[in-house]
Amino acid sequence: MLGLDTYGSSDSDDENDALANVASVKRPIASAPPVDAGALALERALDGDGGSTGMRVVPLASTRTVVGARDARTRWHRSIARRARVARGTRVDDGLTEIRSTRADPTTREMRVNLTYDEMTAPIEGPRHETREDRLTGRGARNHALGQVDATTVNAFSFDEQYNTYNSRGYAAAPSGTGVVGDADAMRASKGETAFNISAAKKRRIREEVLAGVATPASGETDTSAWAPARAAQKVLVHDDLSEKEKEYVKWHMDNREAKLRAKGKLEGLETGPGEDGGAQDDSKFTKFHGSEEVNYAGDSWIAAPKSEKRDGDGTCFAPNKCVHTFNGHTKGVSKIEFFPHTGHLLLSAGMDNVVKIWDVYNSRKCMRTYMGHDKAVKDVCFNGDGTRFVSTSWDKKVRLWDTETGKIIQTVTSGKIGYCAKIHPKQDNLVLIGQSDKKIVQWDMNNGDLVQEYDQHLGPVNSITFADGGERFMSSSDDKTLRVWEFGIPVTTKYIADPSMHSVPATAISNNGKYIIGQSLDNQIITFSVDERFRRNNKKRFGGHHNAGYACQPAFSTDDSTVVSGDGSGKIFFWDWKTSKIIKSVKAHAEVCIGVAWHPLKSSVVASCSWDKTIKLWK
Repeated sequence: MLGLDTYGSSDSDDENDALANVASVKRPIASAPPVDAGALALERALDGDGGSTGMRVVPLASTRTVVGARDARTRWHRSIARRARVARGTRVDDGLTEIRSTRADPTTREMRVNLTYDEMTAPIEGPRHETREDRLTGRGARNHALGQVDATTVNAFSFDEQYNTYNSRGYAAAPSGTGVVGDADAMRASKGETAFNISAAKKRRIREEVLAGVATPASGETDTSAWAPARAAQKVLVHDDLSEKEKEYVKWHMDNREAKLRAKGKLEGLETGPGEDGGAQDDSKFTKFHGSEEVNYAGDSWIAAPKSEKRDGDGTCFAPNKCVHTFNGHTKGVSKIEFFPHTGHLLLSAGMDNVVKIWDVYNSRKCMRTYMGHDKAVKDVCFNGDGTRFVSTSWDKKVRLWDTETGKIIQTVTSGKIGYCAKIHPKQDNLVLIGQSDKKIVQWDMNNGDLVQEYDQHLGPVNSITFADGGERFMSSSDDKTLRVWEFGIPVTTKYIADPSMHSVPATAISNNGKYIIGQSLDNQIITFSVDERFRRNNKKRFGGHHNAGYACQPAFSTDDSTVVSGDGSGKIFFWDWKTSKIIKSVKAHAEVCIGVAWHPLKSSVVASCSWDKTIKLWK
């Protein structure tokens, strides 16, 4: 049987003749090449109307139209025509399929035609992209990891404004000048506010909301990191809370540190270690009682307050007029004085003659007891809340806790640095803060002599510490001309107060109502800070007229907070009215610098002053 797909083909037929006769659907058998007379072929049987009635086998020589010849030649012609038209980029539609030119389509991964060499090497048509090297792949357009980035010019302020707004609020203005990038609903709700034009009050509220969300995440776990929002002070870890293994490690660590300090010669003369009880020594060489009897006939101790003493009148305070008594007993200058808490019937003084003395104010007005535990000048003293104990710090680098009544040394601690100031926590008598010469504030647990915390963000020696809010916060001043506010027990600054015009503030005091803190600035003025959530400086309350440059003169409030009092470098005492900031009175009190003053807690017009001229004076 003859292969019908090749029947009727001729090697002499060229492609151009096939294209010219592509519309032809029949080819006479007579034009076919000679074949064998015995060959057979399939012929379509036709009825009288020209319709097909079936197929039949007939001799090839007698057939008029061979079945399949038309279809074979038609498919052959159509394939040639299709290739020609595809090469010209025209559409081909033969009823069976639809093919388009893929030569210029860079996205397709299927080639349906074989391009000629001339087509593949033809130059790229159309305009050339200014940054795109490869027009088909587009890789030349990438000047950034994420694609093409066009350079533009934006004002630095506008960029910072929109950048910070997007990071804080979630939206920003589009760079084109119209439209929104980010959360459009939030922008409409806030009326287009940016990070730079939002009000300070609203900014604080937003910050508190964000910090509250950080402090209490969705998981319910509280954030305890160093930069977490302000929270209530945590309970300080004390020695009794440690396990036996931890106590053993702490003891080893403290002994090792003390051995190193002794090897460097920094603990010469220190007879007790940081964790040892200094009271186990002979107390007679550390204290001396000067009164007639330590216990009266009723069994009351000599430090008990007289029951007859009460507050004068309605409590309104006045500046004193004259000196009613001079306490003599120190052989060198006096650096600090402090009245007994609440009653003021005793007066504690720290001397440069290495001793601490306590004086009777109401009756005999004599020295009642001397505390002789330091080897060098005493720098600062501080009573606890009820006056039964006090702490002293000295240039001999020791910090001692004393029993006021017996003179016994309860505890002695040292870090090897000079303590410039000392404060006992208002509510926890066992916790003491010491401002040191090495720029640190250290927190001691005096029950067992453990160093439990360090606050080390100052850049100079720490001069003063003042508690506020019942001991929850405290403010410190330093030679670095800054003031810092801390959460008690958390060694991270919550408020940083600094200004190029500020001078060092070596002495501070808090008002009796706890709303204000005054500081002795070394530019001959006393500055004021409001004790609120933000610890702001109050520029309307400035007290000047005295000369204190170079001296850490201790200021003080009257008991009704109506008067501010301070000494100065020439030995005078100045009194200012709190409301007007004007000088009420100045008194020449001492021959040398008046370094400290204290207002009596009950007597409305009784003031004590101390000086480097070795005297303490009582004014009324």
